[in-house]
Amino acid sequence: MTEETLAHAAAAARDGDVDTLSAVLARSPKVVTAFDTDGRTLLDLACRAATGNIAIPLDPGTPGQHAAVDLILRAGSNPSAADNNSWTPLHTAGMAGHSDLARRLLVAGASPRTDAYGKAGGSPLAYALFYAKAYMGKVLTPPYPDNLRTAAGLGNDLGNFIKGNELTPDAYFGLDFYAPEFFPTWSRTFARQEVIDEALTWAARNNQCEAMAVLVGIGAEVNANPFRGTPLLWACYSDKVEAATWLLDHGADPDLRHDWGGEGHGVDAVAMHLAAQHNCVGCLSLLLDRGADAAILDGAYGGTPAGWAEYGGAADALEILRRWFK
Repeated sequence: MTEETLAHAAAAARDGDVDTLSAVLARSPKVVTAFDTDGRTLLDLACRAATGNIAIPLDPGTPGQHAAVDLILRAGSNPSAADNNSWTPLHTAGMAGHSDLARRLLVAGASPRTDAYGKAGGSPLAYALFYAKAYMGKVLTPPYPDNLRTAAGLGNDLGNFIKGNELTPDAYFGLDFYAPEFFPTWSRTFARQEVIDEALTWAARNNQCEAMAVLVGIGAEVNANPFRGTPLLWACYSDKVEAATWLLDHGADPDLRHDWGGEGHGVDAVAMHLAAQHNCVGCLSLLLDRGADAAILDGAYGGTPAGWAEYGGAADALEILRRWFK
């Protein structure tokens, strides 16, 4: 079995060409156990293709691409096979927010407890919650890692992690993972304040207002920026209007500048920039109604929210901002 055979099969899966893929599998059945130089199997490559290469926002993929995934699974591919970075097909489904793909992988025997990049807690569910996809918790059960941050993101009872005003040891379990690898390095302290502030950002991006209230009640700060984004900015990134409203009602500063996202992405950005770029019209309208500065400049490019909307191809947000200035 040659590298060319794997590449040929992967191309057929990418194109949703089930007939060609079937022919390759019949001719070279061992292709399902082969891997490329990154340690990726045919199933891994097919799942990446079916998710638009783990696209955010969600790329649904084509019926042919998903049929290719199912064909590879039926051919005996190991759904838990990890690449050189311990990344599995289920991580791809989780991060991309593909609940049906995740369900099919789990039925085939995929493990939801694999930690990517050697970081404890770097599970498929953790990647899903990081990107505001709490609905993946209905598929990736039971929750792993089961800690304060995960429970806050899912809107689960926080009682196992908070006793009185203190955190239990379980609250800290699996916090080595904090973001995808292309984010800057975070020198964590694992201090109580850091842990509850981070949990608040995960609750906010996943619209879990009850969890937010509990966390603020034990001292989480609504304007804290534990790692690459305040709760308000994350809520606006994912257009969670209820969470953003709650934060503003409880003292969040809509014009607070800070760095957000991946390396060099949002230098001195504010919630308006992210809401505009990602066409989050609900939060954009909310921020305008609450007096946010519609002409504020970011620190890297001197870009206004309208400039960010134009750059992101966010036509609806751009129209709202243009009408605002008329």
